[in-house]
Amino acid sequence: MILYSFYNLYKLRNNQWLKLSELEEIQRRKLKRIIKHAYENVPYYRKLFDSVGVKPEDIRTVEDLAKIPITTRKQIERLRRDEIIAKGINLAKCEKRTTTGSSAMPLDVFFTKKDLSFLDMTWARVFLENGLRLRDKRASIKYHLPSKRWVQYLGIWRREFISTSDNSDDQIQSLKRINPDVLTGMPFNLCFLATAMKTKGIKGINPRLVFSMGALLDRESRKLLESVFRAKVFDYYGTEELGCIAWECGEHTGYHINMDTVVVEFVKDGKPVKSGERGKLICTGLHSYAMPFIKYEVGDVAIFINKQCPCGRGLALMKSIEGRTEDFIVNSKGKSHSPSVIIINVRVIRGVAQFKIIQESRGELAVQIVKGRDFSSETVHQVEQKLRGILGNEMHIKIEIVDEIPKDPSGKIRSVISKVPLEL
Repeated sequence: MILYSFYNLYKLRNNQWLKLSELEEIQRRKLKRIIKHAYENVPYYRKLFDSVGVKPEDIRTVEDLAKIPITTRKQIERLRRDEIIAKGINLAKCEKRTTTGSSAMPLDVFFTKKDLSFLDMTWARVFLENGLRLRDKRASIKYHLPSKRWVQYLGIWRREFISTSDNSDDQIQSLKRINPDVLTGMPFNLCFLATAMKTKGIKGINPRLVFSMGALLDRESRKLLESVFRAKVFDYYGTEELGCIAWECGEHTGYHINMDTVVVEFVKDGKPVKSGERGKLICTGLHSYAMPFIKYEVGDVAIFINKQCPCGRGLALMKSIEGRTEDFIVNSKGKSHSPSVIIINVRVIRGVAQFKIIQESRGELAVQIVKGRDFSSETVHQVEQKLRGILGNEMHIKIEIVDEIPKDPSGKIRSVISKVPLEL
């Protein structure tokens, strides 16, 4: 398995420098294999394909995926395991990973050792491309502390963990003890630690790299991390179901899509979007044979761009990840607003340490604010005015001062939550 993993890593690192047309050909070959496998071995997909009269041979290109209905996470949650797991797969020999469940019920995802080894190497590729060294010591801020992977037993990519359930003092002490070369975590957990260090005047902990993943990294958060840790910050986009999907390189001109491991479609009103348009992400994993994900709506919105990165990689680009579909605020006129826009504008207001915005209906917002050091009555007024400037004066805004904003069961803190369906 070790040799298999490193061979895949070698191939993956070479693939990224191929021409776009060559990567598209690799993608087509892998797509046809996974479609054939899913139809022949997974009862759910056979039934789905048959319901629209589609056979594996009908899917020859990425464009042909339009013939297949989209599958949502809720649909998979309702299935029995024997309906979505491929025939012949022994679950006792598989590794189970569970999604965070920040915006839905947690979903158990199963991988064969071969599948998981490949997905691990997709992460290894992007980390290495952004400066990770084999002997680097990493500190990862995590809610659930995972077991060691085989590479750690070899002394490669050593990781120690800092629990999100610890208070800021304990986290800082752990960070001092580890003194990592690389710091990884979700943006809000990284920013929580960075803010605590800045407030307490803690200096001298300077990892070479900071890797952000698992949630939206806005511009102000990136600036905070860069200033406190004095490190290069790279953002990654992935899911438990599909592994690493897209990533930033040193040019920071967008996110390279791992098109040799996943097919990513950007869809609005059921049709592909044009360059520069916002669309729902629909993904097809090309290396999950135990539990395939075909035309899977991951629940996020992003902007597609039809351009090549100056770095010279042939991988397609997306401009930015706009956020979860559940996190878009819809105003009284039906216009949707990305959570990134809301977060960027509210976070810069003096006196706001933390905030949470919940939309129950089109015309109403509930805002929770944790007081910061410079809080005053003007802070509340500025928050209200900033939100009205974005969403319109018709929006009824109720602001509440709270001592603490609790984390979700997943360990995340979602700054923006909307219960109004987003129509795309």
